Amino acid sequence: MQTYDLQDILNYDHPAVIARFKKDHPDQADHAEILFKDLLRFFWASKKHQHDRKANPTDKLNFVFIMDDEMRYIDQMWHVFLLYTEDYMNFCHKYFNEYLHHQPDIVPTLEKGVVDVAESFSVNLEKFLDYNYDVLGEDVVRRWFAFSSAEQ
Repeated sequence: MQTYDLQDILNYDHPAVIARFKKDHPDQADHAEILFKDLLRFFWASKKHQHDRKANPTDKLNFVFIMDDEMRYIDQMWHVFLLYTEDYMNFCHKYFNEYLHHQPDIVPTLEKGVVDVAESFSVNLEKFLDYNYDVLGEDVVRRWFAFSSAEQ
């Protein structure tokens, strides 16, 4: 299984995506560069989770890797990156050997066969946070969930 080098991915830069994000989201212009890097971290952690889960299918890794609503500015950065279709596709293939699909309707995945959706979402989020805390660190997880609440 392919392993992906986080530092190599974080060296990727796309000034046009960052400029477009700043134009579209002036309230987050000061954070655009870190939001872009956090999007790259999200991609890396998502692929790492997929690999880890396949290699070691434990309950701890049994969760859906989500873009939580609290991470909406990172998600909006992803939307801007997707506008640069050729660049986004080339990035995905260069760093992950496949296209990383954006799946906005992840809640139905959690609802399938689940009696208590709220509990299921809560458990999924807890596992997601624990995993990312372990692989990316506390500062990243706090930042992912700070941007949306800091601006409200």
